[in-house]
Amino acid sequence: MNIFVIGNIFNTSGVYTHIKNVTEELVKLGHSVTLYTPSFLVDSSRKKVVEELKGVEIHPLVYFYLENGVTTQIRTFRYFINSHMVYFNWGNLGFDKKILDELPSKVDIVYDMHEDAVTLRLSYHIAKKLGKPLVKLLHDEPFRNSFGRGYRHFLGLKGWVYDSMMYFFYKADKWAFLRAMRDGVLRGIASVSPSAFYYSGLDKVSGKYGVKTKVYKPGNAFDKDTLFKYRKTRNKSDFAVFFARLVPQKGLYELPKIARELSTKLVVCGKLYNESDKKFLEVKGIEYKGYLPYDELYRTVANAKVLIYPSHQDGFSLVVLDALALGTTVVAYDIPAIRFVYGGLKPVKIVREYDVKGMAAVANKVKEMNEQDYEDEHNDEKVRQFLDLHSKWENVAKETEIFLSSFVK
Repeated sequence: MNIFVIGNIFNTSGVYTHIKNVTEELVKLGHSVTLYTPSFLVDSSRKKVVEELKGVEIHPLVYFYLENGVTTQIRTFRYFINSHMVYFNWGNLGFDKKILDELPSKVDIVYDMHEDAVTLRLSYHIAKKLGKPLVKLLHDEPFRNSFGRGYRHFLGLKGWVYDSMMYFFYKADKWAFLRAMRDGVLRGIASVSPSAFYYSGLDKVSGKYGVKTKVYKPGNAFDKDTLFKYRKTRNKSDFAVFFARLVPQKGLYELPKIARELSTKLVVCGKLYNESDKKFLEVKGIEYKGYLPYDELYRTVANAKVLIYPSHQDGFSLVVLDALALGTTVVAYDIPAIRFVYGGLKPVKIVREYDVKGMAAVANKVKEMNEQDYEDEHNDEKVRQFLDLHSKWENVAKETEIFLSSFVK
């Protein structure tokens, strides 16, 4: 297949990890992959990632954007508003209109590897111009049939304002998807876990328009060759660990409350995105190590007895997957992504969302487990099978290949 990919390779989250590894593996499977990053997502501060993709052809316009100072708008309020209003400006591609005149001559399918409506608008016009099917990938839900995202529960008044705005924005985002399906351009929707379909209901709505849906199993993977070098299920050190983007939706504001209830220190690793939030890490019981190089991060997580993960927003959670691969037990909130992907695995303990005392209590119990019981949970057959399935990005690429191939005649 000749696959034209819309993908943000400048993203700093697990989305980049998925895009990089899956596109590289698709090339190894014999497919041709051309990747285009929309101008509004290009980040010149991370331009070295362009050189990291092996075998994937980066569209020349991406280099043009980098050379001419076009940079990401993703962190601006204007982008936030505009990205949710695309349904009302469906024909306005802005700077990215150039891509319509510079598309590859051979394309069998357009694969938009983001759940956002703003990339859907672009990929819709590309697929329509080419006369080829469009398939969309969901990492998170593109919209919810509910009042916002629940930010009011941990952001107070600001959260209420955000959720109120999102209530209306989600309606517009949904209309964008409905238009793309109704017009016969969007032909398939895949997801890395059932979570995105659970929140959006797209798997039910899509049937009305003959659009196929699929949950990839596996939807993500870990680097077995690297992580298993650090894996450790015995001789753990006496501390708990947290690592993720240090933002409120990942549970940053709950960390001090959890730390107060823990019987050991909480080591926190990750990049702080807002300096005013540093006060949540400068409290008794928390040792903040900042953003660590991968080898030091993996060693730290592997040495910890338990990973605290009070995240409110995830579509899959590579953090939990990496912790399991490193042999560390996880205590997480019962959000859909955790339930759907990790439910039933003994080393993943699930507590009610926002129950910080319950999370700390379960973590304290894990800390007191004897080594044999601890190791037995990690060597459980179901856990071993889960890790084996998720230990190769090739497995994710094959799931992708099967789904994309079903649209190519």
